[in-house]
Amino acid sequence: MRAWMRGLVGAGSAAIVAALASLPQPAAADLSLDVTPAQYEFQATAGTQTTFPIMVRNVGAGTVHVVATLIDMDTSAGGARFLPPGSKKFSSSRWSLINPREFDIPANGVQQVRYTVSMPATAHGEYTAFVFFTTRPPRKPGGFGIAESVASKLYAVAGDAVPGGAVDSVSTLPATSGRDYSVKFLNTGSMHEYVGGVVNVTKDGAPVDHVMLPGKRLVPRGEAATITAEGKKLPAGTYSAVAIVDYGGTARVAGKTTFVVQ
Repeated sequence: MRAWMRGLVGAGSAAIVAALASLPQPAAADLSLDVTPAQYEFQATAGTQTTFPIMVRNVGAGTVHVVATLIDMDTSAGGARFLPPGSKKFSSSRWSLINPREFDIPANGVQQVRYTVSMPATAHGEYTAFVFFTTRPPRKPGGFGIAESVASKLYAVAGDAVPGGAVDSVSTLPATSGRDYSVKFLNTGSMHEYVGGVVNVTKDGAPVDHVMLPGKRLVPRGEAATITAEGKKLPAGTYSAVAIVDYGGTARVAGKTTFVVQ
């Protein structure tokens, strides 16, 4: 947990509001909404209720009407798919409430929204909820409006959350200018993880390529992700590819495949 977040955990509501309000003002942008915190990790003891404020700021030039919604998000296919609250196994949105759910914010104004989560007695590890704040543009005859959304991602941690992971598979296919290497990683821990690593390619024990996997790939608790990177073109022969993945645990995990280039 980040240091400033640890400082807010357990603080009173007034202290949290003061800390959030002291954060830098957002720069001018196309969007009219800004939310603080955009991401927040906090301790939520099993069997108890936790409440803290989310600050929604209107950085636009006019009053906006905002609707707050709790959702789950699925990123397993590489994109983002919105789901009803409680759809995912490790979702805390099913135990969460937000108040108010609908409000107006004048230009340069701020609205405080209270987020409350009631953790069941059996909860252990990390659970995630998303609160989306969406503008509702006024309807005008002969015109159209554009809705804007910003989100606050909330990680509630009951007890200890520990990292864990495994490489499920390593595969490779020829690409236009080289070879693609794909590594499927399983998050077996009780928290979200940011994954990176490398694929080392050898022929007869001698190194021939060192392919870096894109770093900071988010893998939610209980989910899997396939990470792909491109290496150089290889001449004919038999090769081994060993993927070494760093997921934030005390040790890295690895997987291996052998392949033939014709």
